[in-house]
Amino acid sequence: MRKQLGFRHYFAIGSVVTALVLTISFLNERIPTSRDFLSENWESDDVPSKSYKRQRKGLLIIGRGRSGTSFLSKMFGSGKRIFEVYEPLRFRNLTNVAKIEVLKSFLSCNFASSPLWQKDYFPPFWYLKQKYYFVTPSQHLACLKYRSGSTRCFPAEQMFTKFIDKCRYSYDSTVLKELTERLPDTSLSSLIPEIIDRSLSTDVRLLHVVRDPRGSINSRIKLKWMPDYEHPQFKKKVQDYCNGILQNIEFGLQLNESLQQRYKLIFYKDIATRPVESAREVFKFAGLRLSDKTLSWIENRTSPTKMDSRRQFKNPYSLVRDSKANIEKWRRESPPERTLIIERICKPLIELMEKISIEREYFLI
Repeated sequence: MRKQLGFRHYFAIGSVVTALVLTISFLNERIPTSRDFLSENWESDDVPSKSYKRQRKGLLIIGRGRSGTSFLSKMFGSGKRIFEVYEPLRFRNLTNVAKIEVLKSFLSCNFASSPLWQKDYFPPFWYLKQKYYFVTPSQHLACLKYRSGSTRCFPAEQMFTKFIDKCRYSYDSTVLKELTERLPDTSLSSLIPEIIDRSLSTDVRLLHVVRDPRGSINSRIKLKWMPDYEHPQFKKKVQDYCNGILQNIEFGLQLNESLQQRYKLIFYKDIATRPVESAREVFKFAGLRLSDKTLSWIENRTSPTKMDSRRQFKNPYSLVRDSKANIEKWRRESPPERTLIIERICKPLIELMEKISIEREYFLI
């Protein structure tokens, strides 16, 4: 006599069926067809006529991590027809020459034929925040690798063309943010005059963001990006950190008059204490229009409600902050021993920053 299935058996069968359905749904969602993938990511209704011509504007924002570069990048990205490029040197080990090529190409939306795009770096996949991919030039394919182990390949040339069209005709300007530690030789001198080149079709400006090392190092330690003062390598790391920033500031201050017009040094403290005024300054410097939408974006992130504050402050990467209260936060959090070490090692940098701030306030620069 056939044995009847009990509730547990039906439950087990139901669970298996559900799991299969979810798995199939997941695969369908993660691995689209080539046609759907291209249509979803590259076709836009707001692309103007290709006969529309105007000199493109490019802004390169650089600074050490935890210095306010992300806030500025997202602030610009909230504007109209601004192509925000967020850390394009991340996830790929590139030569110094290749790094410059990537930065110049994104800033100008001019991706000239290059072996780099056919092998180590595929800009359309970077734009879609895809980390795992490979390119097969012989077959003219660009392929994504999925967590399930599957791959999906797309026509590389067609994808590249659509990406470039979107970059050029959907946006008038590019704002690119990158960390100083990823630049060639971690040096500002590697970018100037390579990036700020008047022969380019794009008007490129460079915005250099610097934060008081006592605040930025405190933040980096909290995120475990850097060991604390008890560690034997702490002093060496602080020395390297501050020396690099100091050298970059000094290089920027020594630029000739022509290049000075395309370079601007801004302090985290200024952004935090007077965010709207600072926004007007940097938008004017970049030659971009500051919209009401961006002003609202700034207000919502620098003067949050108490409810927003409690929810967002738990996330160390959140851009929502009580900006004025955040400036001197390190004084409450940093142990005196750590602060003394930083102040002693970074004295030349701290004094130069204070000197520049006083001069700007006095001369209203």
